[in-house]
Amino acid sequence: MKPRAVIAAAMLAALGTPGASQAQEYDAARARQDWVLNCMGCHTANGSGIPGKVPALRESLGHFVSLPEGRQFVMRVPGAANSALNDAELANVLNWLLATMNERSRPASFKPYTADEIAAHRRPALTDVARTRTKLVKELQENGVNAVPEHY
Repeated sequence: MKPRAVIAAAMLAALGTPGASQAQEYDAARARQDWVLNCMGCHTANGSGIPGKVPALRESLGHFVSLPEGRQFVMRVPGAANSALNDAELANVLNWLLATMNERSRPASFKPYTADEIAAHRRPALTDVARTRTKLVKELQENGVNAVPEHY
């Protein structure tokens, strides 16, 4: 096995799988592979991000999708909107992230992303991510959610 393949396999194994009681709304193997190849380099293997540079996705993404504008924000941030992932692949990765790294923050009413929804709202990519994020964090705070920092 080539060194890159060994590293990718190890990273995939470290990411884990959801509990058996959780309904699976995604293709876990494909989502993990797409995460490793398209997202993990910036957001890190466990989704914790890089303080001061790259936002954490672990246990924060679920709070954003509880807001209608936040749901679109997640798919319109430049890294997602401009990624090489097609609409179905992006929906799959987002659903996987919300199920595996956001179990506590994902709203009970969450409806899985679909390829059609991604296609309809993914573009244009946001141009002022920081301002949009700050607005959403303030809205979350007004709703009693203080778990997401204003700045990353």
